[in-house]
Amino acid sequence: MKKIYLLQYKKPTDAMIENRIKSISATWIKYFDDNYIVETEKSSKEIYELLKVGFEDTSLFIIELNKTNYYGRMNTKVWDWLKART
Repeated sequence: MKKIYLLQYKKPTDAMIENRIKSISATWIKYFDDNYIVETEKSSKEIYELLKVGFEDTSLFIIELNKTNYYGRMNTKVWDWLKART
């Protein structure tokens, strides 16, 4: 079953980690320089293992999001992306 995860990393934009995030799933959205939301069947630990190589000293936060309970103010592309997955 696919889940939605928020991925946040603390490092200036880096093409290598961005490419790894994008390779986790074809279904993703980037909404700030260091924030992605991805849809995948992988667990948070599996995602971390795929991203950590070469970034062991980088803060990396991965948390599953609830696709039906969210609210706030954000660019409409984020809301449209989430709505398409509920």
